[in-house]
Formats: sequence, structure tokens, C-alpha cells
Amino acid sequence: MKRFAFFCGLVAALLCLTQNANAQYAGPIERHGINLTDNRGNVLSDHEVLNMIGEEVYDATFVGARKQMKAGKTLIWSGLGGMVGGAVLYGVGLSKVAGKISQNSSNEDIQKAFEGDPGSAGMVVGGTLLMAAGAVALDAGIPLAIIGKKRLNWVADDYNARKGLTYQMGVTPNGVGLAINF
Repeated sequence: MKRFAFFCGLVAALLCLTQNANAQYAGPIERHGINLTDNRGNVLSDHEVLNMIGEEVYDATFVGARKQMKAGKTLIWSGLGGMVGGAVLYGVGLSKVAGKISQNSSNEDIQKAFEGDPGSAGMVVGGTLLMAAGAVALDAGIPLAIIGKKRLNWVADDYNARKGLTYQMGVTPNGVGLAINF
């Protein structure tokens, strides 16, 4: 009887030790922003993602995709800020010049309006350049963000597709035994 109890205890201990290390990720993973989440919505750490998708995919795709998406978002927001700031600067400079032009109607007086207030002309030129720089940043950021997003989606889809049918010997939600996940 002691042998039987010892044998049952040993089998139970071995079943518990053979539990799959990734059993908590039985469901699919999803992408939210630049992070991957498990089936309960918890953000996965970089170490957990590395263990799940493997070192090759992690180094070749995941790290670069996150950097692309961050850079793209940064360029998009800075480009929008530059365009708005440039438009404000352009508008203020143009309104100052327009006020002087409305008071003077001849071409010589218009030229004197620009010569008399170089700050207004500088605001118009600076606003134009700032809007152009913002447009370039926005144009560069949109493709970066889209490509990074698609690559992160690919990482999640690749993991979910490779996962397929898995089995686990050990502790299951309903006790000890064999669990088949598909």
C-alpha cells in the first residue's frame, strides 16, 4: 500500500513538472499598439514574446517592427505639429502684411510695406518652410507606421498559425491530465 501511494504521488509530481511552460498562452495573441497581448488582454513582456515567437523572428521582425511603428508615429505627430505651427506663423505674418497693404494701394507702397517690416516677411517665409518640413515628416511617417503595424500583425498571426494543435500533460483547469488545445 505504501508503494502504491508513493507511486501515485510520484506520477502526480511528474505530471505537474511536465506542464507546458506556455500554458498560460493557450489562446491567441493580439496586437494592441506596439504591444502584443494574450487572450485576456494582458500586455506581454519582451521576454515572454521572445519565448513565444522564438529568437529568430524576435530579432529579425519584432524588434524592427516596433521601432518602425514608434518612428512612424513620432514623425506623424511632429509633422502635424509642424504643419499647424507653420500655418499659424504664416497666417500671423500674412495678416500683418495684409494690414499694411490694405492701407497702401500702389505697388511702391506694397514694396515698402515688406521692406519696412522684415519680421512679417520672415514669418511668412518661416511658416511656409515649417509647413513644408511638417509635410515631409508626415509623408515619411505614414508609410513607416503602416509597415511597422503590418509586421507586428504578421508576428501575432504567425504565432497563432504555428500554434495549431498543442497538447499538455499536467495540471489543467479541471484537474490533472492531458489537455488538447486547437
